[in-house]
Amino acid sequence: MSINIMVLMFKVAAVQAEPVWLDLQGGVEKTIRIIREAAAEGAKIIGFPEVFIPGYPWTPWSNTFVEAAPVLKEYQANAMALHSPEMERICQAVAENEVNVVLGFAERDGSTLYIAQVTITQDGKIANHRRKIKPTHYEKTVFGDGSAQSIYNVVQTPYGRVGSLNCWEHIQPWLKTHFYAQLPQIFVGGWWPAFGVHQGGSPYIVSGEASSRMTQLVAMEGGCFGLVCCHVVSEEGAEKMKMKGFPWFSFPGELHFSNS
Repeated sequence: MSINIMVLMFKVAAVQAEPVWLDLQGGVEKTIRIIREAAAEGAKIIGFPEVFIPGYPWTPWSNTFVEAAPVLKEYQANAMALHSPEMERICQAVAENEVNVVLGFAERDGSTLYIAQVTITQDGKIANHRRKIKPTHYEKTVFGDGSAQSIYNVVQTPYGRVGSLNCWEHIQPWLKTHFYAQLPQIFVGGWWPAFGVHQGGSPYIVSGEASSRMTQLVAMEGGCFGLVCCHVVSEEGAEKMKMKGFPWFSFPGELHFSNS
């Protein structure tokens, strides 16, 4: 009796890059550019950070809500609709480059924003659309709750079963239990900006190191591979998002994430 075992070798890309802050069109163009660059290097699965378009709004953390209001107004205007010319452009780029992409974006649906992810397969089709089940902490003042179908977050691709989680969804026990039951083999962990170790009185849980550990834990619990995908923040980006001077952060942000 003989047993044949096939081992599939392929590259993945965990995007750790700076968004084009508060700029929908610029964000779409950068997303497409990254897809093309990663595909040219042989990547078959590409994971993007949480709300990469138009960037993660740390502004209310580091300001009063009144001071943050002008930024949040611009943020709302530059969020992306699921069914939109911008999303169509991204899907077309995915198909042209024959890759599989998990993209995090701020989704505008009516007058509400959501922390959303789409999994786009290599045919350019959206195989999964989900929203972060429960926005964390102050996020509740900006984003709405995810709907019921968002617990389904694993899809079959030619390179295995690909899943997706947003930020602190990594530490929601029952969501993870349902996630593991879908038998993921690789997943994209979408994260906010990476700020290295905690500093300036910040809690450890918002550090880049903690984010990386959370994705590693899911990989170990679920017996799968995890990609840690995060924002980078330049001094210019921090200025635009009114984050400069907040004691928790230093700029430019450092990358301390690893993949599991």
